[in-house]
Amino acid sequence: MLHLNVLNSVIMETTNATELRKKLKVKLDAVSEDRQTLIVHRSGQEDVVMLPISEYNSWKETLYLLSTKANREHLEASIAEAKSGAVTAIKTADLWK
Repeated sequence: MLHLNVLNSVIMETTNATELRKKLKVKLDAVSEDRQTLIVHRSGQEDVVMLPISEYNSWKETLYLLSTKANREHLEASIAEAKSGAVTAIKTADLWK
């Protein structure tokens, strides 16, 4: 079953443990190759979310970067500066000159 998260335009597939066991490789490939999120409904227990490790790592990094007020404010100021166009373009090759 597919569900559409309208706010983020993300398609999330849902399944149950029995279906997951039957189609494990197909489901894992969809998560890994298609960047799809899979929600596994578990009867009488909390549901589980499966997502690619790179996506998980990205979320963890974002949470870490936003975990302190000072770092969050610095990042927000940097984003505002970039959006306002108050940035200077530098070629990577020129960084070590």
